[in-house]
Amino acid sequence: MTTVAVVIPCYNVQAHVEVAVRSVFAQTHADLDIVAVDDGSTDGTRAILQRLVTESSGRLRVISQANAGACAARNAGVAATRGEWIQFLDADDELLPDKIERQIGLAPEGSQLVIGGYRNHYTDGRSTTTVLPLIGDPWEALVRTRMGTTSANLFRRASLLSAGGWDKSLRSSQDYDLLFRMLKKGASPVWDDGICCEVLKRSKGSISRTDERANWLRYLDLRLAMRDHLRVFDPDGQAGNIAIADQHLFMAIRVLSKHDRQAAFDAFDRMLPRGFVPELNRATTRTYLSAFRWLGFRAAERMSNFISGLSK
Repeated sequence: MTTVAVVIPCYNVQAHVEVAVRSVFAQTHADLDIVAVDDGSTDGTRAILQRLVTESSGRLRVISQANAGACAARNAGVAATRGEWIQFLDADDELLPDKIERQIGLAPEGSQLVIGGYRNHYTDGRSTTTVLPLIGDPWEALVRTRMGTTSANLFRRASLLSAGGWDKSLRSSQDYDLLFRMLKKGASPVWDDGICCEVLKRSKGSISRTDERANWLRYLDLRLAMRDHLRVFDPDGQAGNIAIADQHLFMAIRVLSKHDRQAAFDAFDRMLPRGFVPELNRATTRTYLSAFRWLGFRAAERMSNFISGLSK
């Protein structure tokens, strides 16, 4: 049977970590090397993990480090485990019982990555949402942020390490940064079209949570790098995905404008091609598009923000 390492980074997750760990214990795939990495927790996380170690009959190990962030904790867990495949599990998420067994069964010899679907649960009262992978072109899925998420995917160790592991300098966009580097190295994904995990979206307290302005700036920088990579290695064949990337950059710039209007203006000038025209969608209305075409991005954003302020 294939050994799968399960790495669980933990930081102040006493309210959630037991559910996450027990979802690993409940996996139908039995050959697991499970390591929880306590990333300098200051609440009761460590005590809960130690109790679970006692109850696990040797299935769970815990290692501790000074607080260094989610990516550093994941890298430490990888180094402390064995197994051809690696399952990362954020400590406030939960795996469905057949997640690992099903994805191992989907992965043919030589595959490097399995991409799965998931359900988001929100602590602020929003309805649960289901996110399925965009099966087919991995570059389109990457650009559209439809290439799974940390707990939904399964990683071959050799491919993960070849791409350099997790970038510990990042406080957000970590999983798509890693996927981007793996695709550039030639990783070809296998698609799991089922729901394989439950993801808790917390308004605060997440191991990788930072301020929203910084999050969106990182999001923009990463999507810009994706777009520019496509422009270099296959500008004709990837023309459709390049156009999709431009639209996603624009929508992210609009979100950034709610946090820092000048940064959004600067990003628009720096990132989008001359003559760019946004597409019509629910967020970009006909009125907004008319203002954009006649007055430009800055005036359209000011008008949109003014109208939004009147409606509050």
